[in-house]
Amino acid sequence: MKSIEKLRGAIVGFGSIGHRHYQNLAVLGAPPPVVVRRSEQRNVAFAPPADAQVVTSDVQAIAAGIDFAVICNPTRFHAETACRYIAAGIPVLVEKPIGDRCEDASQLMEDGIRYGTPGCMAYCMRYHPAYSSARQALLAGAIGRVLYAKAWFETYLPLWHPWEDYSQSYAVRKDLGGGALRTLDHEIDFLNWCLGIPETVTGCSRRSGALHGDADDTAALLLGYPAGVTATLNLSFCRRDRSRGFEFVGEQGTLKYRWEEERLLAVAVDGSVSVLLDHRGYDVNQMYIDLLADFLGIVAGGHGKVAADLQAGVDTIQVCCRVESNGRVRGTNT
Repeated sequence: MKSIEKLRGAIVGFGSIGHRHYQNLAVLGAPPPVVVRRSEQRNVAFAPPADAQVVTSDVQAIAAGIDFAVICNPTRFHAETACRYIAAGIPVLVEKPIGDRCEDASQLMEDGIRYGTPGCMAYCMRYHPAYSSARQALLAGAIGRVLYAKAWFETYLPLWHPWEDYSQSYAVRKDLGGGALRTLDHEIDFLNWCLGIPETVTGCSRRSGALHGDADDTAALLLGYPAGVTATLNLSFCRRDRSRGFEFVGEQGTLKYRWEEERLLAVAVDGSVSVLLDHRGYDVNQMYIDLLADFLGIVAGGHGKVAADLQAGVDTIQVCCRVESNGRVRGTNT
């Protein structure tokens, strides 16, 4: 069993999230990772430290003798890239979504089983105090039997990463696996985590024309979960006054959370309100650190467990594919 201080990894892709993972590895005491970057079309907003080992291929990274890989390149390449490391016996932490096609996600799952190599999903919202506390409250029966739920993540993509031209981002490009439905899939995973795997999936994802790019920028889903639970989900890249949150309505009360208010509330049937969690002042980077620490525990040979395995990624992309099977992504006013 290796200590974290002796685990050397690779960061595959060095945009915003790759840069974050690089810094957080240092916080956890891991040695500087190898950085895998394309020889061209790099994200100019982020540059590895001058003394970092930078390579341009997965083959070079694997040859460097790494212990793990964090997959942070564009969505289209997540699954196929992860498969290369899995086949080499190198554990992977895959940024969400697991990919943009169900068949690629399934192949990654199969490879993980075939080679016996650990694979985990970077669903960091499972480590956010409000989201994890809400799930715990539901499991504890805090609002009785759940009847239905709502979740939403509506943001304005041009302000999401102000340091870059959003029109060049993978998020708005179909060829890179972008689109609101896949890119904002944290909420799909959260509902699955709390309610199980949906039995029915309907909805649509569309390109409104409000943004540049050819991928969908809005999505509306209606999900049917076991025990008769229904959930609605709205995702968007077009809302300038960002909004994010969820509600679970039960026979004995309601759980409510607004990201902007930073408080998880329980509303009883008599209308009284209890604050289950007040996390004002919480540093959201902590959830990324906690996720990475769990993953490194697995890599080190310990008995840790990351909150989301590859199956969670497969379950989420299958929801996306089922939404699209109900209708094509359409252009403006069609």
